[in-house]
This record gives sequence, C-alpha cells and structure tokens, in this order.
Amino acid sequence: MMAEDKILLVARYSEGDMDENEIANFKTQLQDDVELQQNLKEYQNIHQSLKMQLANDESDQRFKQHLNTLGRQHFSEEVKVISFRPYKKWLPAVAAILVVGLLLWAPWNSSLYSNYADNGQMLITERGAAQQTNLDVAASFYNDKDYVAAEKLLEREYLANLQNEMVGYYYGIALIETHQEEVARTVLTKIYIGESAFKYDAAYYIALSYLKEDKNTDCIAWLKKIPPGTGRYAKATELLTKL
Repeated sequence: MMAEDKILLVARYSEGDMDENEIANFKTQLQDDVELQQNLKEYQNIHQSLKMQLANDESDQRFKQHLNTLGRQHFSEEVKVISFRPYKKWLPAVAAILVVGLLLWAPWNSSLYSNYADNGQMLITERGAAQQTNLDVAASFYNDKDYVAAEKLLEREYLANLQNEMVGYYYGIALIETHQEEVARTVLTKIYIGESAFKYDAAYYIALSYLKEDKNTDCIAWLKKIPPGTGRYAKATELLTKL
C-alpha cells in the first residue's frame, strides 16, 4: 500500500467515513503497521492543531479556502479514486494538510530522531544451543529492522529475566520504534540507574524517546547526563547544538 493510500485511510477512519467492516480491517492492519500508526498519530496532532488555531476571522477563512483548493488538486492527481460521499466537510482542509504536510514534506523521514537513532545490531553473545532460541529469532527481527516482531519476542525475554540489561536495552529501543515511548523509558531508566555497560546508551535513548515526542527540554536534560569519554558523548553533544 502506497503512503498516500495509508494517509487517506487514516483520514477516513478518524472522520467516521468507514463502515463497520472497514473499521475492523483498519484496526487489524494498525496493529502491525508502524507507518500507519505514525500516520494516525500525526493526523490526530494536526487535526487538533487545526481545531485550536483556525478561528473564523477573515485571514483564516482565506487560509481554509486555500487548503480546499490544495485538497481537491492533490486528491485528483495523486490518490486512487475511492467511492466517497461528495467532498465531506473534513476532506478538503484536513486531508490537504496531511498530504502536503505529511506526504510531501514527510517530516518524520528527515527528523532529528531518524538522524540520531543509530540502533546498531543486536549481538547475541550466548551461543551453543543446538537450535535457534527465542532470543536468536528476536535478534534477527531486530537486525532486519522489523521492530514490531522483535518487540513482541524481546518483551517475553525481558519479563522472564528482568536483570538481563542487554535484553532490556534492545527491548527499550524496539519499544521506541513502535511508538511506546513511555514504556521504553521505564525499561531504560532501570538500566541507567544501574552500572551496566548499557548505562549511558540507555540515557541516550531515553533522550531520543523525548525527542521523538518533541519534548526538547526533557531530551536536553537526558543528553546532559552522558559524560565525556563515553560512547554516546559525541553524538549527544552534536544533538545538543541542534536543539
């Protein structure tokens, strides 16, 4: 499914333009589609911003009219034809914002988070088993950047041994990548307050979890916890100059 199709699905779902079967199918797809989850989150944020910022004065009316034009032009040129009730009220303005703002600019693709989230490879040091273990499979998913599948397996391993900081670290990253930042911070903070080799890596990813949510003050506070001489210090210092 192309990116614009997913954006359109999100808009239809959010604005109540789906029947019961379509809603059920959308929710099923949403469970395992990280891009669709991100699109829904962005849509909700933009939709709320529109409600808060667009008043009924003359300048805003002109702005809305401009969005209407953008929505009609873009949907007529770029998006596959889908049977709609003719131009529901939500489509011209909000969908234009989504298409122009999310699809064309694609802010998350070039975000600071994407630039600084060097997730690396999950290396399994414990070998010797005759067959692949659950952790081996989780590492394979993680290294292929299938964070949805990796997170499910890593959660099982983490809950089986809460003291395994290596598993906790990669589980935390997988949680961030699947938009579960708050849970990730709980896992990673436990590592940070300890004395493992992952201590400052955990701090770095806690900072990135806040960055991903546009909480720059919290991000900066955690980046400053990373001392000189540690592996993440150079990247943390560089990121600080951009916030």
